[in-house]
Amino acid sequence: MGVVYFRKSGVISMVLMCKNKPVYDIDREVVYNEKLLPGYMMKNPCRTTFKIWFKLRYSSNTNSLARKLKGVTFGQGNRVLINEKTYALSLSDCYWVKDENCPSDFEAVSPYYNDFWKGEGVYDINEGGAIPTLYTGGFLSKEWISAKYLCKYDKDAGIEEDVSVLCKTCGVSACNVKRISGGVMAENFTNTDLMLEQADESGLIDPDDFNEGDIIRLLGLQGAQMLTIDAITGNGDRHAGNFGWLRDTNTGEYVSAAPLYDFDHALDSRAVYDRLISDAAAEIKKSEYFSEALRICSTVSVLDTNEIFKLRANKISELLNKV
Repeated sequence: MGVVYFRKSGVISMVLMCKNKPVYDIDREVVYNEKLLPGYMMKNPCRTTFKIWFKLRYSSNTNSLARKLKGVTFGQGNRVLINEKTYALSLSDCYWVKDENCPSDFEAVSPYYNDFWKGEGVYDINEGGAIPTLYTGGFLSKEWISAKYLCKYDKDAGIEEDVSVLCKTCGVSACNVKRISGGVMAENFTNTDLMLEQADESGLIDPDDFNEGDIIRLLGLQGAQMLTIDAITGNGDRHAGNFGWLRDTNTGEYVSAAPLYDFDHALDSRAVYDRLISDAAAEIKKSEYFSEALRICSTVSVLDTNEIFKLRANKISELLNKV
């Protein structure tokens, strides 16, 4: 099997880095730092698992802004060149790739520390540089406008601010979101010490086959909170790319569940009763987080918030209290 995403380079090998620590030699399939490996690679670090993880990390074709940046700058489908020139730098984690002889360090190239190309003017392909929007998946058109803010554009995206406020009022950790013209602006909750690992990149869950019980088993209290908030808000889009963990970029340690994010599908359901409600209530009822779910529902029921949220919260409370 040949090199997956990088040109063959003779004796020069491409290396996956986490900040300034070598993690994995992509060409030679050598692990340098087991604790900092992407979760998906931990059980079986090889070129195949690297390829799968790296593809998950790359922007999906549904992000039209990422598609446009790719097409006008690199041509269609030229991922090899993209990875070479951008170092595969993101603003969700501190992973990047470089050849083993490259003198650059993380501080010199990372969008956490430096300005990056946002699609204005001409990208100097000879000089290269970070384009973190190219490593941002999801359905809506999204773009990083700075290391602190990700903009998402859609006429209905404003619902995310409502859910963000709801979560904070209920004492549930969630991404800060504010309405802007044509969409919302989400505040980055990662930094150079904490990175996001989405569940589909973790190797801890089958992204095509998991249920409410798996979420509580893996995320504990935060999982129960997520199920409760999703049921209250009618969010039908909690796939494995829309939740995950925060990891320490220095040690690889899993610190906590990530703040809740991506609520643009809130109010997918406006019904007072549905599977989101019944399944969440049934799973939480048999867990140790029963009282936390009741607390959240009780808080929502008296808030000045969307009436549908309040009706759904009351229904969940009713199911949880039912003998």
